Amino acid sequence: MKWDKRLLGLLVLAAILFTVPVYPVHAEDAIIDKLVVLPSSDYNVKEAEAMKERLDKIPARILSMLYDKGVKIKLTNDIITNEPELSYLKGVTPRGWEGTGMTWDDVPGVSERVVVARIGYSKKGQGHNSFNLEIHETMHAVDRIVFNEISSTEEFKNIFNQEANVNYNGDGYVSVHPTEYFAETASLYVYSDATREELKETTPLTYEFMDKLFAS
Repeated sequence: MKWDKRLLGLLVLAAILFTVPVYPVHAEDAIIDKLVVLPSSDYNVKEAEAMKERLDKIPARILSMLYDKGVKIKLTNDIITNEPELSYLKGVTPRGWEGTGMTWDDVPGVSERVVVARIGYSKKGQGHNSFNLEIHETMHAVDRIVFNEISSTEEFKNIFNQEANVNYNGDGYVSVHPTEYFAETASLYVYSDATREELKETTPLTYEFMDKLFAS
């Protein structure tokens, strides 16, 4: 009799366990989903997901720090200055774009308290000269908000003065502004093993600086 009761109890427990649904946990996906704001209207879902996957190359602890600081990354189909947070940039010429006749209305990405990147404009030459638009703009926020404008420190400026011209000589932008050099080289550090290795080979001081920030 005692054995029958035990057996019955085990059967009931097994039935409960097998009927309770189990949901997978995607911790890293959750943080990128919290950070990224997608358009409310129709958009290229495949490309937007690819942009999110590239953004997820940034270490999870850095993304978490951005989220904790209230940063949002908005992916948009529209002109970036049509975003309510960026309306004050309408008609304004960006730094480094003087003489081009272009304004922020023509630029596909920007980094303020909110990071905005246009869907379908990720690659260099698609209205910008960054290696990757969404990572570059997010790295500006990392510089300012996570690392308290680390690109303005004497340590980084010394590295900038020694190595910025190695790969960006005469470009008039990345080689001129430490903030741009930080965003671009940080993008290369996180993007892939190949871009990280190239950074190490061509600009070892920059690589070492980024390695301390992102690998620790």
